[in-house]
Amino acid sequence: MTGYSNYEKFARLAVVKLEEVLNSDEFRKAVLSGNYIRTNGFSNKDLYEQIMKAHEVQGEGGEDKVIDLRLRTLSLDSDGSGWMKACDLNSRYGTIGIDGNRDGIAAICPQRLELWAKENSISELAGHYAHEYMHIIGFSHHKCLSSQNWREKTFVYKIGNLVTELISNNGNAN
Repeated sequence: MTGYSNYEKFARLAVVKLEEVLNSDEFRKAVLSGNYIRTNGFSNKDLYEQIMKAHEVQGEGGEDKVIDLRLRTLSLDSDGSGWMKACDLNSRYGTIGIDGNRDGIAAICPQRLELWAKENSISELAGHYAHEYMHIIGFSHHKCLSSQNWREKTFVYKIGNLVTELISNNGNAN
């Protein structure tokens, strides 16, 4: 975890909640019954198995069946002014983070991290980590529909939203 400074404890709580959700029967059932696009041709059973296999195709990877979650915050030095502008909370892009430019490190906008920490939105941060991790294991969500709701349908977004929802519904975090 790089660049988290005062928010490291908060982020570690989100990682714990993410692990709990991914290992839950609720998550398994939801993934198996979901309706997704941008699945690389996988069935729902295969998608669930890909998540549980935890084989990172980006970055240095690590041990299979163990989510090797590497985290950092976006910065001007590492990511440039374009990404930092996209990170602005009022940006039209709504950027929360990136999958680390294919290096296997999930990055979050520092403004979003600070906001979620102030709101104690552990569920939102865990959902973000799930979303970025889906990229790291090989899934994308490049705009693929002409409609505005393409995000609501892609596997990557749906998994992130599912994690957020399951944590929130279980009363474990905001």
